[in-house]
Amino acid sequence: MGFRGLAKQAATFALFASVSASQLWHDVNRYDAHGNECLYREKSDVVCSRLCVTDLSSCPTSLQPSCPDNQSFCADGECHDECTDDIQAQNPCHCSRSGNKLPSEAQNLVPCLTIPNVTIQQFHAWNSEEDIRIACGAEANITDQSKTVGVWDKNWIGGDIEAVWAECPAAPTPNYKYNESYWIATYAVNGALALLILVWSVYKGFAEQSVRAATLNKTSG
Repeated sequence: MGFRGLAKQAATFALFASVSASQLWHDVNRYDAHGNECLYREKSDVVCSRLCVTDLSSCPTSLQPSCPDNQSFCADGECHDECTDDIQAQNPCHCSRSGNKLPSEAQNLVPCLTIPNVTIQQFHAWNSEEDIRIACGAEANITDQSKTVGVWDKNWIGGDIEAVWAECPAAPTPNYKYNESYWIATYAVNGALALLILVWSVYKGFAEQSVRAATLNKTSG
């Protein structure tokens, strides 16, 4: 290898060695185009997740429900004249899951009162979930929530954990079974259409044969 080849390799190595390894795309809005960490910014009117407990007495004092006379606090987190099945099914602590898709640890969870929207003075877009938890916990006067409050489907109630944030994960992808009634009906309808087309094609072929034969007979006559 000649001197020029070595010089090219050295120049290439120096070029790549000077490139910054800062992540520009994986941590959204964390670094600017020059690799510098962005300054904190204020974010207002942030919605808090519901705080879920197994006993409403475990809710922070500011979040303990109090309903008017003749009303009850239902599983949807609101006061109603009657807690009907439809209302109970709207439990935000179940994260839109039911039956065998609802974890056993979440079955007895009920929501505390809604935490008012908060303003976060120093909001980190790359660490938004943690920032929101801290701000919402402070709004609800929760002390030392890092030990006493978990996150839905990550840390369930037990031991020091007395409540969980209903930060619901994405709904699981539905699993279809092709022997379900919906698919059986689809097969039946499409099968009937295919059979109808087949019968029509056979009939059309025979009918056209007779027409062609009659036409040939007239022509030859």
